[in-house]
Amino acid sequence: MQSNTRWNNNLAFLLAATGSAVGLGNIWGFPYKAGENGGGLFVLLYIFFVILLGLPVFMAEVAIGKIGKKDPVSAMINTADKTNSTKNWRVVGYLGILSNLFIGGYYAVIAGLVINYGFISASGFIGKDPTVIYDTEISSFVEMTFWFLLFLALTGFVLARGIEKGIESSMRILMPTLFFLIILMVGYGAYRGDMSAALSYLFSWKAEQFSAATMQAAIGQAFFSLSIGMGTLMAFGYYMPKEQKVPGASSIVVTADTSVALLAGLAIFPLVFAFPFLDPNAGTELVFKTMSTAFAELGAIGQFVGPLFYLLLAVAALSSMISILEPSVLWVQERMPTTRTRATFIVIAICIILCLISVSGFNVLKDFKVGSLENPFEMMKYIADDFLLLLGGTGISAFVGWRLSKIIDMEKLGFKSKLLFSAWIFILRWVSPLFLMVIWVLGNLERIFFIKFF
Repeated sequence: MQSNTRWNNNLAFLLAATGSAVGLGNIWGFPYKAGENGGGLFVLLYIFFVILLGLPVFMAEVAIGKIGKKDPVSAMINTADKTNSTKNWRVVGYLGILSNLFIGGYYAVIAGLVINYGFISASGFIGKDPTVIYDTEISSFVEMTFWFLLFLALTGFVLARGIEKGIESSMRILMPTLFFLIILMVGYGAYRGDMSAALSYLFSWKAEQFSAATMQAAIGQAFFSLSIGMGTLMAFGYYMPKEQKVPGASSIVVTADTSVALLAGLAIFPLVFAFPFLDPNAGTELVFKTMSTAFAELGAIGQFVGPLFYLLLAVAALSSMISILEPSVLWVQERMPTTRTRATFIVIAICIILCLISVSGFNVLKDFKVGSLENPFEMMKYIADDFLLLLGGTGISAFVGWRLSKIIDMEKLGFKSKLLFSAWIFILRWVSPLFLMVIWVLGNLERIFFIKFF
């Protein structure tokens, strides 16, 4: 391990953790999943689960990293030893490594498409059919491979430089840029779009759409957006300055992440509802087909706004991908052991293989169904977001609630109130593990086997 294994200051941790949480999951994933699940119900469930489950489990994962002081797998082993628990708890760390690799295996594909669209939108969409553009771009296996390789090369370059020269310095630039750009987009959406229709769509309760699958999607989105269950927060807890308080820092990051997700919805849906031929239920392609249509309708203004929008997505994607893959790089570096550059190369190579599977879901294997999942790309997303992350979150909750809580120093971790600390442990012991597993089982039965209980 390199000598510098801590963030230089508290702000560096906040920027890095926020950079991990704020990304395509907010700006691409949140709007399209909200659209697929009917808007208001999904959004309200998402906010509810962020507060009830997201923040407590976020804090628990950071605490494991801060106490375990290693990569995710080693941190689980170290904390298990300290609590006289079985080392089998290391499976939670392995779930995190597996999760971030699978996420990287589809995330880079979408990020590459975003970069591609940035160049396309610079020439304008006027007089062009966005559907034809999208279908043409995703039909080429070679072209999509080129763009995700470019994105992974940028990611690898930053990762190989380490937490100070790479991650910390890049986040100081990327995060302020990201927040500035998304605020501009919300302002533009309010000016040019139908904000009242967007607000009604995003925040109205639709009880008829309530189901286990919708709840699973909302929890999966919350965990994905907050980087829970990926091992990322364990790695960042390891790098966290000793004096930094976990509850306060976690609350800031979770608030920032949730705010960006909601702002993304307020940036995109007003423009969608401004044009009656646009479909909020477009799914994965929402920010490509429908937004390109909107930019084309805006004429010369759209030729400026379009590249700005996709630049926002590219910045968000890079900030998150760097953090998503950090636990795997750290684990490879400490397990082999090897240099950080070589560890980064190994992780990027694995991501390339997984990305090739995802890319095939858009073209050469687009009609190859995996159960109820439409193609290999949808399979990769499902395995990562709705399967592995919820399992990892369950393990983190149970371990901290039942085992690690016995040795946690409340004051050193940053809790000033005994009541708040007790409430946190109660949620981790009794609420999140049971709730997550019930929704995981019911959601998978509905999504894979079409067995619906409510």
